[in-house]
Amino acid sequence: MDLKKKSFITLIVLMMMLLQPMTVYALSASDAKQAWYDAKQESVEAQAEHRDAKVEWAADKTDENNQKVIDTGKYALHASLNEVEAWLIWKDLEVEENPEIPNDLKENIQEDVDVNLGKIDALRVEVDGVENRFELGVVFLKIVGNYFELVSDVARNSGFVWVHIANEKADTLDEYETTLRTVVEGMENNEAILEKLDLARSDIEDAKENINNANGEYGQVHIQEKPLIKFSNGNNYLRIARGNMISAHGYLNEAYGLIVREG
Repeated sequence: MDLKKKSFITLIVLMMMLLQPMTVYALSASDAKQAWYDAKQESVEAQAEHRDAKVEWAADKTDENNQKVIDTGKYALHASLNEVEAWLIWKDLEVEENPEIPNDLKENIQEDVDVNLGKIDALRVEVDGVENRFELGVVFLKIVGNYFELVSDVARNSGFVWVHIANEKADTLDEYETTLRTVVEGMENNEAILEKLDLARSDIEDAKENINNANGEYGQVHIQEKPLIKFSNGNNYLRIARGNMISAHGYLNEAYGLIVREG
């Protein structure tokens, strides 16, 4: 398929998306994920065409080959933006369909998605306005910069989702420990069981502290605040919290076993 034909098809697809915006969000998360895979493959192919065009121009620096570099470059940038847009839509639907995520967090994520979709629309206009290779390079750098902002937003939102789910698990363990303790306090010779529950309680408290620390790190994931480092710090805190909760779960199981035997 030649470049003009591909560009025409891309234009038709974009027009359909603009005229029927509800169709995009009528997709399921799995459909949106497949759409992202398709857009990603098209982006890879477009970048390959652009690289070939640059090689051809390097071997034969004609005006025609120079224009081909510009045209394939614009097409590759559009394909990259389409890929990012498809990914955003997938992630948005994935969160929307997750019943474990509260509505206020879903709304925050939706707002970030809408902001980034707006950036993509603005960048498409800039790509369309490119007339030479210098402008192509300028727009490319701008897209790269916006990509890192996008990564920051998504990393922050992903972290908040994980924190919410971790807190839910910690609260469940907390309630279970409280229930067992209520039963045990009315038992005789309960020292060994209470010891297990005390160890579980300590691990649960440590888990909650680490989850809170993770939330603080994710809250600092911004492009100006070394986002990858903050995101990594948040992940580390959650990994420690997970270990705390696994340990607490073990102590609670041991306590339950002792209750059954004593009962």
